[in-house]
Amino acid sequence: MDSDTLLDETDLALVDALQVSPRASWAKLGEVLGVAPVTLARRWQRLVDTGAAWISVAGSDAHSRGAIVEFVCAPGTEMTVAAELARLPYASTVGITTGDYHVYANIVASTLTATTKILLQGLPLSPHVLRTRSHVFGSLFGGMVWRLGVMNKSQTQQIREALGPPQHEARPLGVLDRALFLALGHDGRRTYTELAEALDTTPKAVQRRLNRLERNGDIAFRCDVARALAGWHTMALLWLTVPDAELRTVGNRIAGWAETRMCAAVASPTNLVVILNLRSFEHLEEILLRMATGMPGVTVTERRLVLRQVKIYGRLVDEDGRSTGVVPPDPWAEPQR
Repeated sequence: MDSDTLLDETDLALVDALQVSPRASWAKLGEVLGVAPVTLARRWQRLVDTGAAWISVAGSDAHSRGAIVEFVCAPGTEMTVAAELARLPYASTVGITTGDYHVYANIVASTLTATTKILLQGLPLSPHVLRTRSHVFGSLFGGMVWRLGVMNKSQTQQIREALGPPQHEARPLGVLDRALFLALGHDGRRTYTELAEALDTTPKAVQRRLNRLERNGDIAFRCDVARALAGWHTMALLWLTVPDAELRTVGNRIAGWAETRMCAAVASPTNLVVILNLRSFEHLEEILLRMATGMPGVTVTERRLVLRQVKIYGRLVDEDGRSTGVVPPDPWAEPQR
């Protein structure tokens, strides 16, 4: 698969279906998409082997704590700093942007106390880093789990029906829950048997625990794709100032946009951060116009293009956005330097 070639319609539909239900059976996916299960399994394996797509496990929005940290780097050292950050298990996403701050990292942690400890003790401050600033998350409105939106409504509903009853309120993860979360970090579609071997338990016990975690909304799975192969050729990082009384309404609205990869309230001079997929530079102009006309009280304080993604929720990626390795997110990892 050439790096400049977009995925075909069957691959796009397969990724979209897995974004709705990342652990759906090949039989169910084949029934909905009208393609033989063995063909879908073979196509998915090819996507994984070429780094074009992958499935990760994530904490629910209710469990998401952390911060965005930005770094001013000495000229020419941006990739070095980004690579250092990407090796950290609590730096889930790392990118290089335009603007005064050259590198950003999304930090994931289990609590505000753990976030504070990482910010004070757990970030590499090499001589290449000239200045930093941090923005601690408040509410995470959405974007953690996203979709291409290729399937029609009927197909989407059929896939969703297999997910079971609606999620309940998320709860803190216990020791065994955490072990299962980390075991899924390299591949969110690992079988119950593979997980049982890794955790020294039985497949049935793994299935029961995983079903409960999913049903209760304690964890979520996400299917990612090398975004240029799906027509998303760049990204933007926006810092917004929103009237406090409108913050939740605006945050939820932006989180529902197809372009949104992250939307969170932050404790910062600005109070909302948004990361967006873009099809072109003109696409950013269209989004800014959408904000200006539909959200007149919102001010875009900073706008930056993401020049290069280095890590996407645990996946190390090359310049084409393909997965080249994995450092699974670990919200419970101790700070390291």
